[in-house]
Amino acid sequence: MSPTRKPRRRNQPPDPDQHHACARCKDHYPTAAHWPDGPVCTFCYQAAKRAEGTCMACGHIGMVPGLDEDHMPLCLRCSEIPLDLTCTRCGTETWLAKAKTCWRCLLDDIVRDLLSGPDGVVLESLEPLATAIVTMPRANSGVTWIRANPKVRELLAALGDGSVDPTHEALDALPRTRTVEYLRGLMVEHGVVPPRDRLLATYERWLHDKLATTVDDDSRKIVERFGRWHHLRKLREYAAAGPVRTGSFLRAKQSTTVAISFLNWLNERGTALADCSQHDIDAWYATGPSTRQHAERFLYWARSNKLTPKLAVPRHTTGTHELIGETERLHIIRTLLLHDDLPAVHRIAGCLLTLYGQSITRIVALTIDDVRSTSSAVSVKLTDTWVELPEPISHLLRQHLEKRPNTNTASNATSRWLFPGTMPGEHLNRQTVIDALRYAGIPSRAVRNSTWQQLVRQAPPQVLADALGISATTAMQHAERAGADWARYASISRKP
Repeated sequence: MSPTRKPRRRNQPPDPDQHHACARCKDHYPTAAHWPDGPVCTFCYQAAKRAEGTCMACGHIGMVPGLDEDHMPLCLRCSEIPLDLTCTRCGTETWLAKAKTCWRCLLDDIVRDLLSGPDGVVLESLEPLATAIVTMPRANSGVTWIRANPKVRELLAALGDGSVDPTHEALDALPRTRTVEYLRGLMVEHGVVPPRDRLLATYERWLHDKLATTVDDDSRKIVERFGRWHHLRKLREYAAAGPVRTGSFLRAKQSTTVAISFLNWLNERGTALADCSQHDIDAWYATGPSTRQHAERFLYWARSNKLTPKLAVPRHTTGTHELIGETERLHIIRTLLLHDDLPAVHRIAGCLLTLYGQSITRIVALTIDDVRSTSSAVSVKLTDTWVELPEPISHLLRQHLEKRPNTNTASNATSRWLFPGTMPGEHLNRQTVIDALRYAGIPSRAVRNSTWQQLVRQAPPQVLADALGISATTAMQHAERAGADWARYASISRKP
């Protein structure tokens, strides 16, 4: 059975002068029905009609609107409540939507009506999409999603009547909205259109539009070369080995944007890129915002392709040395473990960050196959090493595995991601986690650096690098900054 939600909270105070006390909540609200246990208010009546579980009297699994003397659930027969909760369409005992029709049958009607062609039949190529939406775990959410979003209805209807073909090219021609990208991802996930790397395709389309912001044709041609032969080539290499990471995508966009700004700035000074001097480079870095330092990649590329003279390009700092105090780090750990101000997803990610120095990029890319849970312990696979988690992190992770967010939609019902995202087939966006932690006062980069400086004081950098998945060079750099002397340590991982 699909999970159901509780009714909305009441927005009016109880009125003892006008209404009898409800037999269930004991508050004085309008009475909706008189059941064997007494008068039932509208709120409790609606909650009972959608209650699912196991009857404590006979063991029936299904709708359990009744309550026994101990407030344990009872089925319709055992409670003798005069309700009919059987769908007249499919014969399932379930939460009904209207006219004795369940939410799933109602969702099926809506989806097939939208996706049907002129002959009233859903095309065979669109059948997987229809099935995916209709069989989503929470059918009532599917009905709400379609009814509340006219863009969803418009696109489904356009796919059904043939005005929009189920192809990437046809979807690319539509306005770029989250609805289009979500339904595209859904069609990819269920085989309606072939898979492609979303971020790679997004950069290609973004670059095409961004070139229009250059002030002259020569600059446009240079940026096009830079975008296509430098960034796109690298992104395609990444896509060939696996999904393009968000960080690589964002760096490509930022680098391209700053390159355009630099060329436009030169144009305002009446200088061509080929005539750019060291004075121009120094003025660019000295007279603008800190984002100008991201021109570094473009300037190195231009120099290597002989588009500029051999100019000195300042190296920008990346915040590698950001740190927090050990007292603050311990406070963050206690906050993550003991307080529930943050959702469990962010608490788990924060614990893996502050205890094991894991990057947010790696954390969000974990799958449920990277977790081993038994009655006595929970372990997480970090690189090739299984790390047993202490309590209460293991308890948090067990609860998360039982009810992972974003799995009640058509997109991620069978997702293998440990942290499913909101887009079909994708894990949680790393920036979402970073922003949530930052809002809670947890700076991800500084926390990770501080964690590693603490870890390298306790164990050899090479061992930690192998176990926790960073390069040995980076681990040694953390050790040097922490003042940990492992120079005489012979790695146990070194091959003879």
